[in-house]
Amino acid sequence: MSRMFKLLLLVFLVGPPTVVWGTNDPRSNGQAPPLGNEDALQDLVARVLPKNVQLTVSISVNDECQPQSESDSCFQVTTVSPTELRVTGTTANDAAAGLGFYLRSACNVTIGWPRGGGSDFSSLLALRSWPDVSLKKNRLAAWSYMMNVCTQSYSLAWYSWNEWEPFIDWMALSGINLVLATTGQEEVQYKVFEKLGLSDIEIRSWFNGPAFLTWSRGQNEYGNDIAGPLPRSWMKEQWNLQKRILERYRGLGIVGQLPGFQGNVPIALKTLHKDSNITQQGDTGWMDSLDPLFAKIADLWMETLIKDFGTQHWYQLDGYFNGGTAPWLSSSLSSSSSSDIVPDQMYFKRGAAAYAGLNRTDPDAIWSFQGWAFISWTTPKQGSYLKGFVDATPPGKFVVIDMSTNGEGEWRKWDNASFFGARYIWTSLHDFGGTDGMKGDLSRVSNVGFFEEGHRGDGFWGTGFTPEGIDQNPVYYDFLVEENWRDRKEEDLIKWATNRAMQRYRPNERAHVAKAWELLVGSAYAQDLSVQDGTGVPKFPASYSEFNDDRFTPGEVLCDIWSAWGEMIQVNASGEPFRYDLVNLGREVLAQISAPASMNFSDALNSGKNIKETAQAYAQVLLDIDELVSTDPAFLLGPWLKMAREGDWTAGSPHDCANDYVSSCEDFYTWNAKVQLTTWNPTPKNATKVPGGPIDYAGKHWSGLIKDYYVERIKRVAADPASKDLIEANLAFEWTTDFKTVYPEEPVGDFIAVSKAMHAKYSHFFSGKC
Repeated sequence: MSRMFKLLLLVFLVGPPTVVWGTNDPRSNGQAPPLGNEDALQDLVARVLPKNVQLTVSISVNDECQPQSESDSCFQVTTVSPTELRVTGTTANDAAAGLGFYLRSACNVTIGWPRGGGSDFSSLLALRSWPDVSLKKNRLAAWSYMMNVCTQSYSLAWYSWNEWEPFIDWMALSGINLVLATTGQEEVQYKVFEKLGLSDIEIRSWFNGPAFLTWSRGQNEYGNDIAGPLPRSWMKEQWNLQKRILERYRGLGIVGQLPGFQGNVPIALKTLHKDSNITQQGDTGWMDSLDPLFAKIADLWMETLIKDFGTQHWYQLDGYFNGGTAPWLSSSLSSSSSSDIVPDQMYFKRGAAAYAGLNRTDPDAIWSFQGWAFISWTTPKQGSYLKGFVDATPPGKFVVIDMSTNGEGEWRKWDNASFFGARYIWTSLHDFGGTDGMKGDLSRVSNVGFFEEGHRGDGFWGTGFTPEGIDQNPVYYDFLVEENWRDRKEEDLIKWATNRAMQRYRPNERAHVAKAWELLVGSAYAQDLSVQDGTGVPKFPASYSEFNDDRFTPGEVLCDIWSAWGEMIQVNASGEPFRYDLVNLGREVLAQISAPASMNFSDALNSGKNIKETAQAYAQVLLDIDELVSTDPAFLLGPWLKMAREGDWTAGSPHDCANDYVSSCEDFYTWNAKVQLTTWNPTPKNATKVPGGPIDYAGKHWSGLIKDYYVERIKRVAADPASKDLIEANLAFEWTTDFKTVYPEEPVGDFIAVSKAMHAKYSHFFSGKC
């Protein structure tokens, strides 16, 4: 039975969804990547090329490269003359990707984000002519995707336009053409809820604070008003920022997925509208999409959203739409499989109603569903729920973002059902909490990406990555970015990683670089450790260690990472990309050493013996990590707090930002930034224990945070173990509400000298054992 026949049959049985058919132009209705415009490309070139480079770039959008893949998308780069480079692409994004690929591969340019080694275009200053090339590449699938609802909280929370502009340039130069665009949505929601009769404080206290918006956007599964109420000044500034972001996206051929109405609302609406269908959980109400009020809110939401931001017809909309718990908090049933799954009729009805909430306002609406919502679904019954959503939506209008951890592929479920005919974009959900730590299995990505057999059916529509935070492991993301542009599966990962490193460092010799990355590809980058940091840096005892059970003997993986550090120290290079890689490598070794130290301290607390000695040893490792990472800007607390404290959003009145913890806008945002890194839920002044929640979930290995919070916690607990809970609560309140301590915003110390000193100091852990 064909899918369309089943759809018509089900419509007959359960009633038709309200669906309006849109236009047929694939580039204008969201079915194909947009063209963008050449003015945006010219501006991109002007921004990224150093001002005193005498070479020129001619860049344009046309069909010269003649794509030979289903995506009908490609770029071509040729040297017209020694001083002129010509770049063309099917779209503006393809052309930008071509320029980025050429600059990286032929000119040794590094293009990245600030906390991952940054960008380095200095190699262009030495060029007197463009390296000769005639290069053409096809995009293998239509979409190159990135972003997670969490990414904006853990990495981008304090981005102003000064940070967003180079970040979008990185997207374009990397060929990213599809992203979540959730900035500024609270202003849209405020307008909607205000029209529905809610008061200012009812709305603002339902949102979380700026550092926790991922959770009020992500269906409030951790509650509302965490570090809030949200200031109106924040909402308005972010609304203005979103308009600039979307304008830049659209010029560069990038689609920004706007947030649709998911059905979670302030619970006050239940009484205000006398709606008994709304399920209450805390201060949040959960709506069934079949509720008439859901349709009313969805229409008002879409009308406001499109009026404010325009649209490219893609909408992120996650949920079960049944008034139940948050999708990703549901429990998994026993595993099973079936090749004869039929759509669940209630999920079909709810899916049809949810899609109609988009489609009534936008006939071309595409429903993008983050697949994390059904990451635990394995049974035939659960498969029928998903199939209900798929079949309730017109073909091509329901797109799953395959968010399996580390790229295993949720499309495999239910006998490789590939989401029952829905279009999907394969991604790797790599890092939880945005925590540090060297990880990411390059071989797995290579094996389960585009070139995996059985993976490229009619529904396969793109590749990408969906990390909760991006400020770590740039090598992993660089590899993922290239997946959609490869001619074939990358077989020689060591060669790929070494070539990339040579481009980043531009050293005089290759041997130490090659050996270091050979070791890393076989160790740190041959494993996936995606959940929050398990070392002893943020907490004790550590939950994970690369040492053997004796807490003394380093395992094989750690031995290789240690040896790679020794090789990297001998590389003669400079520049931020090299500094980042060297410091990050040393940080990883010391973080692993902190794991057994934290376990020993925890055991001492439990036994009452050797507390002072184990505390000193543990604290010293953390202090050494703090000293090492203070030499690189990627690991400084100061810039994070500066961005929070000095953004345009601080222009609001003190009354707009005040709560029980703070009395000014500058302090409100600083407090938010600190709470996210530590206790998650704010700790009151007189608390006897840190409130429950994902404590240290988003903790970072940042200089300042380590010394003044993690080490101080060890010292205080060691001095009075019986009062551990009270001590931790007092420290959490003191540190998160300390607005006087100023942390460095620039690196301190010589990164090479400190790296060598730390390597020598800790060599006894490995001598004779590795």
